[in-house]
Amino acid sequence: MDEMRKELLKVLGYSDKAVAMLDAELHYGELDAPTVSVRHQAGCGDLLMLDLRIEDEIIRDAAFRFVGCSGLQASASGVAEMIIGRSLDEAELIEMRDIVEWLGGIPQNKYECAEASSITLKKAIEEYRKGTADS
Repeated sequence: MDEMRKELLKVLGYSDKAVAMLDAELHYGELDAPTVSVRHQAGCGDLLMLDLRIEDEIIRDAAFRFVGCSGLQASASGVAEMIIGRSLDEAELIEMRDIVEWLGGIPQNKYECAEASSITLKKAIEEYRKGTADS
């Protein structure tokens, strides 16, 4: 990402940490053979797809793809970073405000992106649990 875009994002209210996550495209992509893969469409129309690799009730890896804005990308990247190594029970407690706080701030009008990331994570955990209960 060029320096002008980084500065613009900061002016808009993205923290240095959020900008660094965007620049690194951390956890962006697909997992090979994920344990669970879900998609969620936010009220604004943005789409988030989340892959998790789960072993022994611990999230071992996470990746995401998205169609949307920088707020969604930063939030999804942050969620993926936050949950790797956590138990499903711990990850399930992550809420929008936790994501915003972890990122060090995003524009207030992008909080819905953090909410969409939280919802998508919960949906993935629910889908995983439903699948393991059926087996």
